[in-house]
Amino acid sequence: MNKILKRVLITTGIIIVVLVLAFIGMSLKLKSEMKEFAPMETGQVVDNIFVVKDDFANIFIIQDSTQYIVIDCANNPAIVAEQMEKLGINPDNVVAVFLTHTDGDHVGALSLFDKAKLYMSKEEEQMINGTKSKFLWFGNSIPRTDYILLEDREVVQVGNLKFEAILAPGHTSGMTAYLVNDKYLFTGDIVSLKDGKIAPIPAFFDMDTEQAVKSHEIIRHIPGAEYIFTGHWGYTDDYQTAVAKND
Repeated sequence: MNKILKRVLITTGIIIVVLVLAFIGMSLKLKSEMKEFAPMETGQVVDNIFVVKDDFANIFIIQDSTQYIVIDCANNPAIVAEQMEKLGINPDNVVAVFLTHTDGDHVGALSLFDKAKLYMSKEEEQMINGTKSKFLWFGNSIPRTDYILLEDREVVQVGNLKFEAILAPGHTSGMTAYLVNDKYLFTGDIVSLKDGKIAPIPAFFDMDTEQAVKSHEIIRHIPGAEYIFTGHWGYTDDYQTAVAKND
């Protein structure tokens, strides 16, 4: 019995050490890859579109008369609330939130907008209901269950704004871009921007890197798009140049 107990303890100890080392390794890799992020500072970007910076992530706020629509929710509700106050925007005036996906740094401040309708891709629901997880057994979660699920290419009208959901999986199973009024394309973590051109995000962050790269072709063929807004790498007002392939 003592020998069996000793083997169990040794095996358990080895498993714990391996898990701790794996966690440390992932944490170091995460910090290293995040150095590539280049979020914008809080302010007005263009027309009726504002950006909020929360550490390493951006959320975008679109004004429609006296109401606002938010795309993604960054990480820290206290920081987001503080930055929105600088812009003179009350979270209570946000009537809708569109999530590109449900990773923690895109849903962390969702609690600020509990009066708003919540939209996300139908395919993304499996990231929060236990069906799929991004890293090992670690799944995503959000603090609400009253979300509205969107099909690929489904259009939602909010006030004077038209939102078209464009499924582009890879980063997560339901990663979705939103084309607003056939002009402004919000891509979340589908692509990064480097020297004005779309590029892959660090593969470390993708669930399926091969699929993520394939989804770039979806982003390259959005008729009418003029702008691209990313979650961590700023924006461009020259869509055609950004999506053009190098010869």
